[in-house]
Amino acid sequence: MFPVRATACLLVATALLAAASVRADDRCGATLSQNVCLGANLACPDHAGPVGIAVGSWPVFQQNPQHTGRAPFAGPTCTRVLWKNRMRLGKVQSAMTLAPIVDGQPETLVVPVGKGPVCGLDTRDGTVRWCGTQDPGKKVDRGGPVVGNGGTIYVGTRDNDLWAIVPPASSSVAAGTTAWRQKVCTDGDVTTPPVIDASGTVFMGSDSLSAGTLMAMCPGPERQIKWCLNPVGGGLRNMSPALSPAGDRLYVTISSTTLGAFDPATGAEIWRVQLEKTAGAARTPNYSPVVDPTTGRIYLGLFSGLWEVREKVDPATGKLSGEGRLLWDTWAARKQRMYSPPAIDTERGRIVFGSSWARTATLWAVDLDGKLLWSRGDLGRSEFRNNPPVIDASGRIYVAIEDKLWALTSDGATVWNLSGGPSFVSSPILSAGRLYAASVDGVVTAIGDCPV
Repeated sequence: MFPVRATACLLVATALLAAASVRADDRCGATLSQNVCLGANLACPDHAGPVGIAVGSWPVFQQNPQHTGRAPFAGPTCTRVLWKNRMRLGKVQSAMTLAPIVDGQPETLVVPVGKGPVCGLDTRDGTVRWCGTQDPGKKVDRGGPVVGNGGTIYVGTRDNDLWAIVPPASSSVAAGTTAWRQKVCTDGDVTTPPVIDASGTVFMGSDSLSAGTLMAMCPGPERQIKWCLNPVGGGLRNMSPALSPAGDRLYVTISSTTLGAFDPATGAEIWRVQLEKTAGAARTPNYSPVVDPTTGRIYLGLFSGLWEVREKVDPATGKLSGEGRLLWDTWAARKQRMYSPPAIDTERGRIVFGSSWARTATLWAVDLDGKLLWSRGDLGRSEFRNNPPVIDASGRIYVAIEDKLWALTSDGATVWNLSGGPSFVSSPILSAGRLYAASVDGVVTAIGDCPV
């Protein structure tokens, strides 16, 4: 187990709000570069608006704060293409989200694209409702968005920022408004899709020159750090923090080798466990933890394969710790690595995940004890890298890999497949009877509304 290296910076800032209006490029001086946590304050400003993740079909990475990748409704059973739209602002390299910006209103498809950093699409026909903000930025890369706290969109970008974006209230307005941007002043790309807890706290991470920064931001229109850890003890890259079912644990994958558990309210470290010695060398794998909402066990794919982690209590001291075991060794089974998180079908007691190496890929299904149920190695010569499977309420599995979309039964049989043109490098998302997917060239496709 790693020694505790992360320390909370809980300092009250006197000039934080004054700095909020400073241009993004001018926000990092010597003081902030040496202490990226400056200004953290556990006492968030009063906020009268709604808090928490938006109530929608797919408001956050892999559908929910536990990142199970499972939807509470059925997906499409046919390949009927409803519409396509090419986004003009650049590549789409991370998963979209889908939720109403205002409660009771139709859902908006939020697309992380190029330097946008996000655009909002009408799900009826794919038309762009709005795109971008008044501020220039750098590309989203792997930092997908989350919708919550009364319709604010939070997304990380390669210019070391977490953005809080308020979509326009009127369809006549072409762009959203940047409420604030939180910069990590240690060359810290924010490629972690953020997550929001029930209190409205927004959690995000940064590589921070491989030292790692974990931040909790207050809800509301003003930029305020609630708590901050730097250094964490390793970079936080391309993984979204996950919450326990009770919301009392924040799980973070550190340096692609270690799982840490933190108190979401204070940032205090509860435990960490090192699972592997060697990290995946590439920057693009997604090692997000996934939490079983019924048992609280944590699953994550790492270089060796699928790991399971449980929290345990020392009966003599009462001390908490994490204990991991390699549930399925993808390297031993097929000389392949895991570069994407798994999806959990709790109703059927199975875990579905992909592995790959040298453009050979396998989709696996195991039960909760790690017993192999089935595998598919014929889905295409490509990689499972940042493109986890998703599962609907009927147990159907949807996968985007190479230039194809696949729908499989819970037992792995093909329901349908559809060629989509250029490669998909992120996972699809679901709504009732529909699937949305974006290829790397920016083409967003809607499939579904199938005959009964």
